[in-house]
Amino acid sequence: MERSALNRYRLPVPKNILDKVDRTSSPVHIGKLRNAIDFIVPEHTPVFAAANGIVVYVKDDSTIGGANPIYQKYTNFITIMHANQEYSRYDHLAPRSSKVEVSQTVREGQEIARVGMTGYVLLPHLHFHVFIFTGSNVWVDFETVNVEDFTS
Repeated sequence: MERSALNRYRLPVPKNILDKVDRTSSPVHIGKLRNAIDFIVPEHTPVFAAANGIVVYVKDDSTIGGANPIYQKYTNFITIMHANQEYSRYDHLAPRSSKVEVSQTVREGQEIARVGMTGYVLLPHLHFHVFIFTGSNVWVDFETVNVEDFTS
């Protein structure tokens, strides 16, 4: 059964420069990532925390990316823990653009990083998904949840 997010989430990029919201065309948005969303925006666009929470993971040291799956592990990303055991993840961030660190409390709408071209990426965009853990391995024991719409 498909689970929808319990929390409300804010649009994680500025609405006025958002070119497109893409839920279907990415080749990796299948299986566990079926509810992931790509926000098509220019490189260096600010990325905002989609809800209040605590930063649990930051990777922003990668400087490479491209249109080949071999780059997937080189994505820069931030993960934030929210209420109701939900987490949000923000991928393809610019190198060293993180404005937050692990254990930091963030507020909805706070700038956390900038969009980049790291990891497996074809064009500048923010990959975003909300998930819950289903086991103890943080890399594979998760399921994305559906976020219907966003506040702005």
